Amino acid sequence: MSGAEGGELFRRIARRYFRVALFYLALGLLLGAGMLWFGNDNFQFLHSHMLLVGTGLFAAYGAGFWWIAGRADASLLPGVTPAMANLQFWIANVGLPGMLAGSVLPVGLGLDRIGIPFGLMEAAAGILFAVLLSRALKSKPTPEPGRS
Repeated sequence: MSGAEGGELFRRIARRYFRVALFYLALGLLLGAGMLWFGNDNFQFLHSHMLLVGTGLFAAYGAGFWWIAGRADASLLPGVTPAMANLQFWIANVGLPGMLAGSVLPVGLGLDRIGIPFGLMEAAAGILFAVLLSRALKSKPTPEPGRS
């Protein structure tokens, strides 16, 4: 795989993150409007995590992968592969809905505990992203012959 092909694969992942961020933005805003309309603030955790994690963090992941794509266009980045980025995408996108679902399940039956492993998945996705970004930062891209 040449650098340009790798860059496009990372851009594809970044675009997916941007689309998911827009989805969570719309969902979080609709939930917030519904909470205002009905005067019910029982879903503050759900609302804030849709906006903070679903929109803010996922958009930051997208921006990070877009930056990595630019570096990958110049040369291959050791230790940063589209497969690892794809894995990070799916861990994050399975973790957040599970964490959100756990936040609205009844506490008395202990069903709310389902959010814990999903929250840990979300943390693992953040750590994996930090590893990928730090590896991309450490690498010194060398242009391919004929590119300046």
